[in-house]
Amino acid sequence: MKLPLLSGKQVLFALQRLGFQEVHRRGSHVKMVHAEGRVIVFPFHDEVDRYTLKGSLADADIAIEDFLEQVR
Repeated sequence: MKLPLLSGKQVLFALQRLGFQEVHRRGSHVKMVHAEGRVIVFPFHDEVDRYTLKGSLADADIAIEDFLEQVR
């Protein structure tokens, strides 16, 4: 499934709706942790690269469909 072009802000809010909390931000990268221990790091840019986001979601074991349901 192809991801839409999203901003860092949209990604951040979608992950918060999935239960992730921001724990660290350095430069343009945000690190978020889930209560289950899953961790995701992604660039907080005006446009987040689709392939970078897809890889980050896979690393954090987040289904693309679940993520897209939370994007507004």
